[in-house]
Amino acid sequence: MSVTRRDAMRVGAGALAGFAMPARAQHGQSEITPEQAIAAFVGDAPVSDGGVTLTLPDLVEDGYRVAVEIDAPGAAEVVLIAPGNPVPQVLAVTFGPMAVVQRVSTRMRLGQTQEVLALARMPDGSVRRAIRQVDVVVGGCA
Repeated sequence: MSVTRRDAMRVGAGALAGFAMPARAQHGQSEITPEQAIAAFVGDAPVSDGGVTLTLPDLVEDGYRVAVEIDAPGAAEVVLIAPGNPVPQVLAVTFGPMAVVQRVSTRMRLGQTQEVLALARMPDGSVRRAIRQVDVVVGGCA
């Protein structure tokens, strides 16, 4: 089988488009400010403290892998926002009707020392929040 110049151009154009797409998609996400991310989730709903437990270490030496757990009994949705990160919305979860518990446990990156915010939308439309200050020695978002 012989490869023509035209075939090589098609493959090269496809590869270039594939490499350019993730950068463009990530660039669009980083333009959202923490305030916009919070406003998009909250809308006009009243926000109150309590009803959500945000478990994070107070001090992390490496911001590359930070364990986090959100426990929001009865919540329909939760989001996790780290305002000091390049992309502030770290996590968004919707709990279905078959969810036995409304708890999420994962790891995230933190770019710097900051207050991390967990928001939970309850079935009645109200929003509950929990805030934790996390001191980061070495940031994980380059």
